[in-house]
Amino acid sequence: MATVERPYISAAATVNAALLDRSGEKLGRVDDVVVRLADGHYPPVVGLRVRIGGRELFVPAQQIASLQPYKVQLSGDTLNLARFERRPGEVLLDDDVLGRRLIDVAAGRLVHAHDLALARVDGWWRVVGVDPRPASGVHRLVPWRSRTGLVPPEALTDWADVEPFVGHVPSASLLLPLRRLRRLHPAQIADLVENASRDEGSQIIEAVHDDPELEADVFEELGVEHQRRFVEERSDAEAAALLGEMAPDDAADLLTEIDQERRAPILEALPAEQRDKVRRLLAYHPDTAGGMMGPDVVGVAATARVGDALAAVRAATELGPQQRSAIVLLAEDGTLAGTVALSDVVAAAPAAPLAEAVTPVAARLRAETDLPAVAVMMSDYNLTALPVVDAADRVIGLVTVDDLLDAMLPPEWRRRREDDRA
Repeated sequence: MATVERPYISAAATVNAALLDRSGEKLGRVDDVVVRLADGHYPPVVGLRVRIGGRELFVPAQQIASLQPYKVQLSGDTLNLARFERRPGEVLLDDDVLGRRLIDVAAGRLVHAHDLALARVDGWWRVVGVDPRPASGVHRLVPWRSRTGLVPPEALTDWADVEPFVGHVPSASLLLPLRRLRRLHPAQIADLVENASRDEGSQIIEAVHDDPELEADVFEELGVEHQRRFVEERSDAEAAALLGEMAPDDAADLLTEIDQERRAPILEALPAEQRDKVRRLLAYHPDTAGGMMGPDVVGVAATARVGDALAAVRAATELGPQQRSAIVLLAEDGTLAGTVALSDVVAAAPAAPLAEAVTPVAARLRAETDLPAVAVMMSDYNLTALPVVDAADRVIGLVTVDDLLDAMLPPEWRRRREDDRA
């Protein structure tokens, strides 16, 4: 395990610090701290950008004898007088990170890097944490002699828990790591996108793009404005690939938000099965059961046993938990015989006839049933999902609680914001 030494030096106090030679004479000042974000658990300091006699130079970390608040002393007698140039993968703490926002992956939120903590880890200076407290952001306005230049450990968010945005850094060549974003729920990632700036949000979407299923889940959680903006930035083929991974009802909702002239080409580019489902859903008014429903259900014969019904739920891996929360019973002629809740079925004996072990609910929705009537019926029957039938009483879809909430939530409630949003 790495040994992190104290005290923790403020990166803000290191910028503009006096640069001293080995004997303690002032050479110039520190202009910035250079790190490599991709190297190790805590990013190592690889050197300093310094200003000496009007020249911008690079001092490698090996020549740092002492790094203290507002004072950095060098160990060598000579300096490389070549003008400073970034190398691939290098990030400047003051120019690129301080004062900007980062993703707190552990908490699933955005935080401001008002300050950063530097500490010796196994004998090498590294970035060990972020100080998100707004008060520390005034370091350039407060006379430096009135500040300790130290960061209290209790104020820190561990660097291991954060991920910076570096899309604006020309030399970084780093994307947000998908493996870290996968720790978050798609709704949390969507919240990050909506609370981020345009560039930050684009970096998050670009990161999840390598996982089409996760990307589709995130898009389903985004507000309409963000969905529309990101789709506008894609070709018809790319938009169709995204919609093809989404649930059909969410894909239909998103398609209606796309410019009219693009809808037909994107629809035609969808996989055949998805295209047929989306077309059927587009025929219904969005504020009706038909417009809210998803076209896929877990259906079993009314004569099935409990074990058969549970096997059908396990096999429906492409459906979400809400869609699997209700099992539709079908009569011999294919019409609706009733609906049972999964929570009731799992408590029954596997060999028991399903219709005898659990009392089916006869309630059903028509495609034209309006939003208030859908809400009342789901409340009356205490079901998390209700089937939708056509004129012949054949099941054409399922409205879930999630679908109902999406339709009922006021637009202003969808604008999720973090307290620290800029």
